[in-house]
Amino acid sequence: MGRRSNPMVKAAMKAYPSSLAGEVVKSFDVVGDVAVIKVPPKLMDGRFRLAEALLEELPNVKVVLRQTSPHLGDYRVRGVEWLAGERRTTTIYSEHGCRFKVDLAKVYFSPRLSYERMRVAGLVEEEEEVFNMFAGVGCFSVMIAKHRGATVYSVDINPDAAKYMHLNVKLNKVHGKVHVLLGDSRFIALSSLKGRMDRVLMPLPLRAYDYLDAAVQALKRRGFIHYYDVEEAKTKRDALSKVELKVARRLRDLKVGFKISSSRVVREVGPRAFQVVLDLEVEKLV
Repeated sequence: MGRRSNPMVKAAMKAYPSSLAGEVVKSFDVVGDVAVIKVPPKLMDGRFRLAEALLEELPNVKVVLRQTSPHLGDYRVRGVEWLAGERRTTTIYSEHGCRFKVDLAKVYFSPRLSYERMRVAGLVEEEEEVFNMFAGVGCFSVMIAKHRGATVYSVDINPDAAKYMHLNVKLNKVHGKVHVLLGDSRFIALSSLKGRMDRVLMPLPLRAYDYLDAAVQALKRRGFIHYYDVEEAKTKRDALSKVELKVARRLRDLKVGFKISSSRVVREVGPRAFQVVLDLEVEKLV
């Protein structure tokens, strides 16, 4: 998107003097009919004007929220402030033929993982049983069930996430395919799902490494793990190499055979910080 066509740039020119308009954060997320923006400290006084102007530039957007903090804590909830439009934080988001209801003030959600969700779904076979360890509102889980017909055990520790997962199972008509579980995925991996899964998803970069042993325990003798991490590095290739080495050491310590069938950078999440995914083929040796 060119600078002149960027709706945030246009909104900034309406809301601020030209000397300040250039300081606006140009990138923002649109989730359903809600825009989530970031506002630098020096522009805070005009944030409500900026939001109103952005509504004028985006006719399909009905709400503008400001992100006040990154996703934090076990529940992965980011702080938001209402700025303009309808007074709500809920919306319906559509992706690859699926619809998801979310509350952006209560659950984790990112539209920037759209390609990744469909990519992983495309690797799943219908007869598989899949364990989504950090499911959020169930996007990976519903997409796998709807597009591939596989059975998914969809776990999150956030009660609001579990509530919206139940709603999204109904919304997408995948009853009996997606089983929503509220709790700590480590406990579930080591108890009711131990040794039963064909594939494990770990889409929580800040916790995946600590849960890798539990993911292995949940697998049958052979299976697949989709492992996500965030690594600081000068280049994408360096980030991939660092994560590959770290995970390889951990899997050797766990005494399992493995192959990294593919690895890729999902997105850049900060200055020289990259979200990485490894697709792992794992075989238990003992």
